[in-house]
Amino acid sequence: MSSIDKKDPEIVRAIILDHYENPVNFIQDTKNVECYESYNSASPSCIDNLTAYVLVKDNKIEDIKFAGVGCAISTSSTDIMASLLKNKNLSETKTIIDNYLNMIDGNKYDEDLLGELYSYENVNKQANRINCAKVGIIAIKKAIEKYESK
Repeated sequence: MSSIDKKDPEIVRAIILDHYENPVNFIQDTKNVECYESYNSASPSCIDNLTAYVLVKDNKIEDIKFAGVGCAISTSSTDIMASLLKNKNLSETKTIIDNYLNMIDGNKYDEDLLGELYSYENVNKQANRINCAKVGIIAIKKAIEKYESK
């Protein structure tokens, strides 16, 4: 995707809508994630309430799933992040998450690390959407931290 494409509002909307309507990492049934580390994160300002399930093996993200209720921003950003982090080592994972959170907070970040997550570049201009863009990512980050603290 070229930098021109990434800034096209129609493409951004299509990415967000696709990952909201067809999230590949969303699960309804949490019976098969008992061996995953999990963390629940809820937004203080809306209905978003997501639980991330992270499977780490040999210091590498093997799988990420999530469940719960979320708006288009929270569901799609969590789905994209889950896909992006799979097969990354924990150091790479932290760098990607930190870059994303920096972008959402309006701080310096490396857009080359974010792939389709770059679609959320302007979320920080809508204060009521910042929590939406973070809720699932915080759940993933905290689940990884739970794994590391063992």
